[in-house]
Amino acid sequence: MFGSKEASVATNAPELDVTFVQNVTSLTATPGNASVTLNWTIPLPIGTSNPGESYVGVVILRRSSLPVDKSSVPTDTVDPTLCATIGTAQVVFDDSSGKTSFTDNSTTDTCSIGPPNNNHTYFYKVFLRDNLNYYSSQPIANGSTFTEEISATPSASASQESRWIANTASTTLAAPSLIPGSVTVIGSQSNLLFMVNPNTGLRLFPPVSIGGPITSRSSLIDSTSSSTGDNVIYVADNDGLVYAVSTDTGVILWVANPTGATANFFQGAAAVQLKLFSPASYRRTTDLLAVGTRNSGTTTANEILGLDGNTGATVWTTTGGVSGVPSMDIISSTPQIDYINGVIWVTSRSACGMSQPSLWKLDPNTGLVVATASLGDTDTSPTLSAAGDVLFVATNGNALSGSTCTQGNGLLYAVNPATGQMVKSYSVGDGAIVSFPLVLNTAAPYTIVFSGASAVHAVSYDPTGPTFTDLWDTTISVPSAPVSLTNLSDVFVGSADGKIHELDVSDGTDLKDVTVDTGTPGVVGDPALDIVLSTIYVSTTDQRAFEFTYPF
Repeated sequence: MFGSKEASVATNAPELDVTFVQNVTSLTATPGNASVTLNWTIPLPIGTSNPGESYVGVVILRRSSLPVDKSSVPTDTVDPTLCATIGTAQVVFDDSSGKTSFTDNSTTDTCSIGPPNNNHTYFYKVFLRDNLNYYSSQPIANGSTFTEEISATPSASASQESRWIANTASTTLAAPSLIPGSVTVIGSQSNLLFMVNPNTGLRLFPPVSIGGPITSRSSLIDSTSSSTGDNVIYVADNDGLVYAVSTDTGVILWVANPTGATANFFQGAAAVQLKLFSPASYRRTTDLLAVGTRNSGTTTANEILGLDGNTGATVWTTTGGVSGVPSMDIISSTPQIDYINGVIWVTSRSACGMSQPSLWKLDPNTGLVVATASLGDTDTSPTLSAAGDVLFVATNGNALSGSTCTQGNGLLYAVNPATGQMVKSYSVGDGAIVSFPLVLNTAAPYTIVFSGASAVHAVSYDPTGPTFTDLWDTTISVPSAPVSLTNLSDVFVGSADGKIHELDVSDGTDLKDVTVDTGTPGVVGDPALDIVLSTIYVSTTDQRAFEFTYPF
């Protein structure tokens, strides 16, 4: 929107003409035997067409094993010709007759790279063109950020194909946030928040610009549950700011700097205590956000803050070393809201030792520290059992050797929520535990799945013992946090081999996997499950987000 003082006279009002080429829509890829069939829709021009806006066809680039680089784009006004190499990819389809389908196989192949091979993943990028050979691309530093792309693996099942690929222009490995079946929200390291239609992968509106990188999965609350009455996502960033953003419009509802200093940045997300589901002991009239600081300049004076979910106003601040609060090291995790016991749980590091607390139990009304436990450095969030009778905490395994903090083997703790004290510990000998404990089963004995440095592990915990029992270990290259649901028979985990692995929850068998990005490093981040669409979302180090159907 724009205007000028002269606009008070209608005939003097300024005008802005923008000529652009849209993306194709409804892009799909269907694998076959040594073939991939792409289908798309050519959109109608927007606004008043001029001679350079007639959409005449597409140019399709293909790359094996890796997504087409963002800098690989056709040159405007130039027909690249079939089989031409553009950056890291090759032109496999060059059409000016308005076709909306292409089958990539031995019949259509006339290029030296050959047709697709079975059981190998290919990535396609589809550029819409007009009759002057202008393309749906952005020849700028970020590359063709908005150009539609898709992947396919010949001979694979349809569930192993990406439904869509969305470019985020930066690396992020945190799980996307979502309202199932409605919206998927992807944070980024480029200070942008992307709202995506989960059915198409298209952005609902331009990405929302915030002050710093987003490194954790933000809390997304639907309008029927939120005290704001909005579909709202709460974002805590590395610049020390917290935002409430409407996922319907992309409008920032409020922004707060609760500590007043950007050194106190947030690595973990803000957890949300919903008034609607809180016990009678919760006395606030609105939702509450709880978030902890990661101020690496101190191992004793970090903070846990409570913010009003409707306004962003600071409700309470709990600071290490102040008013009788024990020393508090950095907090990298997202707090756990405990509706059953009416408290908030927060994990922290503990100056690489056992003398400082690393588990904190707080009153949500006042921020008062009710109990603490010294379990050792912890960077992952705690998880409560469905019955609320056990809290599970996974630690880094750090220990002081002289004056040096060294990496050991993490421990899984079972904690009594009533007292906040450790009941039982378990070690798997696989370095730091890098994910929150995923607790399955609604009643004891509980199955707990978590990732170490080189494998995904599952143990059983029986509180009556109390006893931990090893169930299985499955080697995965740099595993992400595992994800599953109590009624699912599978666990899904990303990895550094560029794949999402589907593991059998009963014995850890690696049943199937889908190729996301096999580049170097080609790391796949934490998955998120959409139970309405039966889809799984991941982000990767190649600056993209993907959607697949599950189970594979």
